Amino acid sequence: MPCIRTAFYCLALFTACLQTVFGLIAGFLNGSSPFLYIFGKLAAGVSIATWIWLGVLIRYNRLPASTHPLTRSSAHFISFLVLVPIWIAIGIMIATQMPFECKAQTLWCAAACFSSALAFLTAIFSMVAAILVYRAASSSGAGLAINVAQANKRHLHEVDDY
Repeated sequence: MPCIRTAFYCLALFTACLQTVFGLIAGFLNGSSPFLYIFGKLAAGVSIATWIWLGVLIRYNRLPASTHPLTRSSAHFISFLVLVPIWIAIGIMIATQMPFECKAQTLWCAAACFSSALAFLTAIFSMVAAILVYRAASSSGAGLAINVAQANKRHLHEVDDY
């Protein structure tokens, strides 16, 4: 049975990938906002780092027999906890530039709005993933030191070996 945690990993990855495209669009537009070209490029750069790191976490998400440090719940929890304020800040930065673009009533208003929304969605999906990792690890009795793939399992016979 697939884990709901993995769905939020993938949703955060998907919004980060979209943010690369729309951050670049917002970063290279020649609109009327004073800082959107900087914030858009920043969002695109951070999104590339985010989806690379989330790809690594997804790779280590389902390895119950592994003792690698990236299979620990603490690595996943801290990673998502770090992503939340970063993406909230980027969403706020881009949102502060939207009035300039939307006042001019151009198509760039939509790019800035969508880029800001993607930043906030990445933060929300990362927060939900962090909460799910923490709740699963704390209910296991071993805390955040437990393997993330074993955190939901109550009994040894429930562990998947793939």
